[in-house]
Amino acid sequence: MKRSPIPLQLKLTIVLVMIVMVPLGVAAYFVGDISKNAANATAARTAAHLAVLEKSKATYHEMINTTKRLHGEIATRLVQRPELRALDPEAGTARLVELFGLDITGELAKLLAEPQQAGLSEIAILRADGSVFGEASRPLAGPEWRGKIVDENLGEAGTVLRLTFEVSATINKDLEALEDATDTTQMFFDINESELPGGNSTAFLVLMAIAALAAVGFGVLASTFVTRKIAALVTTARSVSLGRHDARVPQLGNDEMGELGGAFNTMLDALDETRHQVEYLQRMGVWQDVARRLAHEIKNPLTPIQLAVQQCVSTYKGDDARFKKLLVDTGEIVEEEIESLRRLVDTFRTLGALPKVEAAPLALAEMIEELKLDPTMAARLTLRPSPRPVTVRADKLLLKRVLANLVENGIHAGQENGTAGDVIIGWTSDLRGDLVVITIDDHGKGVTEADREKIFEPYVTTKTTGTGLGLAIARKIAIEHGGELAVAPDRAPTGGARFVVSLPLRGPESLA
Repeated sequence: MKRSPIPLQLKLTIVLVMIVMVPLGVAAYFVGDISKNAANATAARTAAHLAVLEKSKATYHEMINTTKRLHGEIATRLVQRPELRALDPEAGTARLVELFGLDITGELAKLLAEPQQAGLSEIAILRADGSVFGEASRPLAGPEWRGKIVDENLGEAGTVLRLTFEVSATINKDLEALEDATDTTQMFFDINESELPGGNSTAFLVLMAIAALAAVGFGVLASTFVTRKIAALVTTARSVSLGRHDARVPQLGNDEMGELGGAFNTMLDALDETRHQVEYLQRMGVWQDVARRLAHEIKNPLTPIQLAVQQCVSTYKGDDARFKKLLVDTGEIVEEEIESLRRLVDTFRTLGALPKVEAAPLALAEMIEELKLDPTMAARLTLRPSPRPVTVRADKLLLKRVLANLVENGIHAGQENGTAGDVIIGWTSDLRGDLVVITIDDHGKGVTEADREKIFEPYVTTKTTGTGLGLAIARKIAIEHGGELAVAPDRAPTGGARFVVSLPLRGPESLA
């Protein structure tokens, strides 16, 4: 008994469960040691970071205090300098300075420019009432600096020496950020000093289990999504194998499976077209066989019939004028119909004795130009060539016969529609460069949708004259070249029918 294969969806689900559950089991086994080691390692690193942060914070505070002491010492040293005391507005010497017009700002600027005052950005002397007696300044080193004011009494009468020092504009924010980082690190250190609680291990395992279930659920959905697309391909293939040639794969999305479905449908379309062409060639083969037999059976008795009627007419010697006239008229009718039968036999012989295709490289433009050598076509034919030369592998005589038949039909269709019967031939190669499309546009009434397919069947014609074999022969020749002859679903720009001949640029080497 044949065992049923394991479904692909079940296989994918089992593999996914194994992939997820194996790491989960290993994690459950080692989670205790992992959590303890992780806690110890984290605590050690946190303690080291905390020590560095505490040391950095202490260094910041020491730097700030040192800077404050330095500023105070500079202020104390400056107020002791005689030249500054001489500028005290409440002192007599300062009044002499004002009387003689000495440059107080210049004196302060000289003092500010001394190297030992490198961190000083502004120096000013304020009277007891707060008004400025004299000042000098220089710009700060940059936007990251700000001024720090230090006031020192210059004399006993309330005069103040105001010094502005350059200090970092972000030092307070940096210190606050450092303190916040220290507090946060201390909090983590306090947490990591103790072992990881047992509830955390359980929570970790529960979280892993939830993740595993989510992964399995996603895997089931993903596998279902994939297997459903594969099932659509299998169903379509089985339908085609059962004879439903119109079965096609539904749209499977824009991923690789969608591309596969599109390629599968393209293959089915090509197979369906090939099947129709093979069926058409089989029908044409039957018609060819029938045509050969009819041509043989009809041609043989035609000459004896014609000779017999001519003999009856020539041997009558009677005096009955009415009968003689009737006999002559009968002879003319028989000869006319025999001539029609001979033309029909010639057509049968043409269908029954089509030569095999012998393809060779052919310059398409030159071959189509030769159609204008026929006087009946030259005045009615307009060419619209491809912008670049096109070379096909084709049998020149047969392909020329196809185009000549289509042009002749187009001229007749236009004239039956009351026009001059002009025909336009255009050709171009497709973007991939493996197919040439030749269009023949006329000014006729067009081809109805109902006649679009059966118009290529033998002995079916929409013209008032003709046998209906021309289009059948033309399509057979096109198919044997590896191409196709069809009627475009829309009317030509001229208002009439558009016949389309498709030929591969790399045609068969020989179909003989």
